[in-house]
Formats: sequence, C-alpha cells, structure tokens
Amino acid sequence: SFTYTSTPAATPTFSPAAGTYTSTQTVTISDSTTGATIYYTTNGTTPTTSSSVYSGPISVSATETVEAIATASGYTTSATGSAAYTINLTVATPTFSPAAGTYTSTQTVTISDATSGATIYYTTNGTTPTTSSSVYSAPISVAATETIKALAVKSGYTNSAIGSAAYTLKAATPTFSPAAGTYTSAQTVTISDATSGATVYYTTNGTTPTTSSSVYSAPISVSATETVEALA
Repeated sequence: SFTYTSTPAATPTFSPAAGTYTSTQTVTISDSTTGATIYYTTNGTTPTTSSSVYSGPISVSATETVEAIATASGYTTSATGSAAYTINLTVATPTFSPAAGTYTSTQTVTISDATSGATIYYTTNGTTPTTSSSVYSAPISVAATETIKALAVKSGYTNSAIGSAAYTLKAATPTFSPAAGTYTSAQTVTISDATSGATVYYTTNGTTPTTSSSVYSAPISVSATETVEALA
C-alpha cells in the first residue's frame, strides 16, 4: 500500500514588511518553493489562480493590503500571505523665491511646491493659512514689509507644514555727488536714492536726520567744511 501526502507550496513573503510608511514603497513578493508561480491582489480580496500573476515589484503609493498565494508542480496551493501597508504621504513644504530678507524695491514672490499637483493656499498678513485662504495662482507683488505664509494640500496626502517668508522693504541708503572729500572750492551736492519715490530728509550740522529734518528738493551748496547726512 502507498500513502500520499499533499505538500503545500510555501506561503509567499513580502519585502519590505507590512507597516506604516511616509513614502511610496516598492514591494517584492518571494516564495521559497522552487518554480512557484505567485498570484496576488491589492484590493483586499483573497487571491486565486485567476488573479494577477506576480512578475515584478509592485508600487504601493496608497494604503492597501497586498495578498498572495503560490502554486507549483507537485504541490498544493499555499496558504495566503498578506501584508498591510499604510502610506502616510506628506505634501512638501512650500518654498519662496526670492528668499525671505530685506530688499530696497518691490519684490515679485513665487511660491513653489515639490509635490506634483499640490494646491497652495497663502496669506500675506501673518496669519496661518488654511484651505479657506487665497489659492496661489500667480506671483505675488510685495511692495511693503510683510510675511507670506503658505500651506500645500493634495488629495490622499497629509497637508504640508506651513512655509513662511518675511520680507522687509527698506529704502535704499542715500548717495551723494560729488563724493565726500576735501575740495578747494564750494561744492554743489546732489543727494540721490535708488528707491523710486523715496523722500529724502537731510541735515548739514552733523546731527542724525529724522522725518522732521529738512526735505531734500534741490542740490545743496556746501561752501564750508560740513557733514551732510541723509535719510530716505
């Protein structure tokens, strides 16, 4: 007499292991039974020999469960192997160009996000942006000191961290012509400022000018040793 024992193919294994990840995972399914054919599903249903045949790594970019069985000649079908992947993708933090800083002229600020397809929401009054804030669609003109904050959102992803850039608009330092120096005759001094529309205040007695000082409106005649100081 003969006794026949049915041996099942080995249960498929998964790499990386089931777990929670913050980026898309490339999942490899393996089976220790030589010559085994692997069938798998990614929708939570139990695989059969009518399911997709595994032929290469699977890209898992969203939360899902991968299940697999193996068959091989001379073996019965394996037990079902299963691996649940939780994918918590986070949208990249928005970035700003030019960078935050102090400037002497109006700046055109562009907001970008490294996550393709993300929607950017922003504020310019220092408040924290939400999905009810203005949607970024074109560069922002920054003509006064202000802080821009931005939030990026994409379906299926965790919202980004808040990106922030503070811009300080400061009038350019006034310049003088002719330059400071020693002269043998009276000089007619012109004060200029690179910031368009700036009002220049000046003193000639060595005191620091304020907005209460004389307003520059025409060249100054310097006929004696003195220091001209100016504020824009």
